[in-house]
Amino acid sequence: MDYGIKSTHSALKNKLISYISAQYLGENRMLLEASKGKIDEIGTLYQEPFIEANPAYEVKENGIENSEFIPEAIKKILADMVEAKLGVFKNPFSHQVEALEEFYKNKDLLVTTGTGSGKTECFMWPMISSIVNEASKDQNSWKQKGVRALMLYPMNALVSDQISRLRRMMGDTEGRFREVFYKNTKNNDIRIPKFGMYTGRTPYPGSDSKERNKSIANTFKRDLLSKNEKVLEKLKSIGKYPAKVDLESFIYGLENEDKHITNDYDAELITRQEMQQLCPDILITNYSMLEYMLNRPFEKSIWLETKKWLNLSTENKLLFIIDEAHMYKGSSGGEVAFLIRRLLNRLDISRDKVRFILTSASVPKNSDKEITKFACDLTSQNIETNSFEIIYGKQQNIDENIGMDIDFTKLLNFDTTLFQSSDERKLDALKSFFSIIDIEDANKLNSFKEAQVFLYDFL
Repeated sequence: MDYGIKSTHSALKNKLISYISAQYLGENRMLLEASKGKIDEIGTLYQEPFIEANPAYEVKENGIENSEFIPEAIKKILADMVEAKLGVFKNPFSHQVEALEEFYKNKDLLVTTGTGSGKTECFMWPMISSIVNEASKDQNSWKQKGVRALMLYPMNALVSDQISRLRRMMGDTEGRFREVFYKNTKNNDIRIPKFGMYTGRTPYPGSDSKERNKSIANTFKRDLLSKNEKVLEKLKSIGKYPAKVDLESFIYGLENEDKHITNDYDAELITRQEMQQLCPDILITNYSMLEYMLNRPFEKSIWLETKKWLNLSTENKLLFIIDEAHMYKGSSGGEVAFLIRRLLNRLDISRDKVRFILTSASVPKNSDKEITKFACDLTSQNIETNSFEIIYGKQQNIDENIGMDIDFTKLLNFDTTLFQSSDERKLDALKSFFSIIDIEDANKLNSFKEAQVFLYDFL
């Protein structure tokens, strides 16, 4: 099947028109006739696809290592994660380096860069490095469980995406993160950081239940343990497999011992009961669930443990991450602003015991005053004494003197769907494409692998 933009758009459009015609117009011939030529007009049910290229952002070679403002201990943690290939990059974007620098200057951050620009790293790197640093600097503080970072999302789909990232970064199946953690803390006997997703999808609400424990066990066995090794490896590589050291033992405990047994090496807590018992260091949720958690007795232990941790040291501050911050405007913004104030009240802390990192791809440039006011209103900070730093993405400067001049009219009739097909057809498509723009070397390509290398070198 071809999965090109045109074919996908056309398939969706035609299916929608067919559904509406059959479901709503099929029994009325007159209405069906009258709608012909109208229902499939552009603008009635659909628009033409809009294709936008992501901009290239400025890269800082050895940016973390060469920074004057990132503490040496943090550089060491991040360098070890680079070496272990745990989602930290040796040559990051300049805004990712700037986010780390401003975070370690004790600033609150609002990061506004385009889609696909690595905004997530702007809070993941400060969050994880600060957690490892605490365990390294103050192991008495680290012994006390509590939510160190709270990640708030507007939709469950975004929560699931973040869980996938954390699994790949902190819960890798080879234990690389554990090695980094123990290397920096110089203590192989302390507990490792844990994270958990607490939403309506997290099993299960209410008190502990034998029946529900067995039901979860059966679900895990059916959806995960029954899969072949190849499928399991794929699930792990894309972060769709729980970060449990021994998932089979966890399932056995639920099924036979009626217990939520958490291994010391587990990076992820996957049931509500686990999180109520152990309290995750990183809690990922949405604002609806957070509101329930602040009110219900079931989650009381999470806030009690967090409160104890916050009171242990003046350096202990809750990191509150709000992704897609632009979605919290109007009435929903007002609700979340009050929810944040209720959280501060629940923990019996002032605003200076919380650090905020907000991210958004939809904040207009050149309106720093309005953006800062929005951030302060949302996070309960006095605008006169605010500590927000706004970080914009810096686009890469492109040398206009390099590259080729091509008559674009030659490309108008080229069938781009050929690039979404078999390797053999892709090879033919690449040869055809290069012949159009008069690159003769492409005719010598004998395999798709050769074509990939050639295309990389060419670009």
